[in-house]
Amino acid sequence: MNHAQSTGELSRKHAASQLGDELVFFRQHRHEWLAAHRGEFIVLGKQTFGGFYKTYTAALQAGTRMFGLVTPFLIEEICEEVQ
Repeated sequence: MNHAQSTGELSRKHAASQLGDELVFFRQHRHEWLAAHRGEFIVLGKQTFGGFYKTYTAALQAGTRMFGLVTPFLIEEICEEVQ
């Protein structure tokens, strides 16, 4: 693993550690959302619900508008299995 890969991995782990509450919330409510939002993407950040979006790109744009480029936020697809 080169330095850039190592730095990227550390950044992802750091962001994931900051989004623990959001990930728990997503996992707790995912089945409730399946009927109406299957295949859509949800945005969660700073313990804030950011909405459902039809595409990952739309979710990313909305998350960036809501939380900026520095504050981590979670984008997850509403589907049967959690990755």
